[in-house]
Amino acid sequence: MLKIGIVGCGAIGTFISKKVSDGTIKNTKIVALYDRNVDKARSLSKIVEAKICRDIDELVREDLDLVIESASVHAVEEVAEKSLKNGKDVLIMSVGALADKELFLKLKKLAKSENRKIYLPSGAIGGLDAIKALKLGKIKEVVLKTTKPVCALKDALKNLGYEPEKIKEEVVVYEGDVFEAIKNFPANINVAVVLSIATEYSAKVVIVADPKIKLNRHEIFVKSSIGTLKVCVENVPFEENPKTSALAAYSAVRLIMDLADPIKVGT
Repeated sequence: MLKIGIVGCGAIGTFISKKVSDGTIKNTKIVALYDRNVDKARSLSKIVEAKICRDIDELVREDLDLVIESASVHAVEEVAEKSLKNGKDVLIMSVGALADKELFLKLKKLAKSENRKIYLPSGAIGGLDAIKALKLGKIKEVVLKTTKPVCALKDALKNLGYEPEKIKEEVVVYEGDVFEAIKNFPANINVAVVLSIATEYSAKVVIVADPKIKLNRHEIFVKSSIGTLKVCVENVPFEENPKTSALAAYSAVRLIMDLADPIKVGT
């Protein structure tokens, strides 16, 4: 039985918990919950009958195999560090935090020293098995083009000086490296960070706002000395949070299922 603690009882945390509760994720139990918003934790506890913890320190002292961070990029360092130091593996949903190279290397070193694992779900993109294999050669180019409905980028567009309601045709709102992308689009571009970590190559990122589409589209191009990969994934927005894709939530569920399953398919 895989015993799980969840930090962050919002849309993703609730979605995962429901999949445990309804039996989609087998051989798994949600043991402990924490959220700064106690009402969210109480609401989720009614679904999974888990203990509500007063803080992260209390949660990581519970008898757990895995801690899931589904709170925010700002919570990643504390959740991951305290989980690893208390002998727990950790699944990070807010992977955008790992655009911070120092934080990434710090957590990687800590996980190694504690003999624990940090899991990053594939999120809203596909082809990571092939991408990781291509990395065994020499990576020469990595490009991610993300196209989303204007409504899914609204907050970021306003911060960049756009008036979302006046965008009538598709417009490129960002083109540059992954590190600047995550600063300007922290709620939308986790996939670029996952792609960069998988390839160990700074991805070029293009972000397009399109008022005519309803899906989130990710077009990936990876060129290596041993082959070239082109992938296009079109995702339905996550109903509870249209800033992300439904596939991102389902990829976390799939990862947890794999951890609890005796047979693992794919790398």
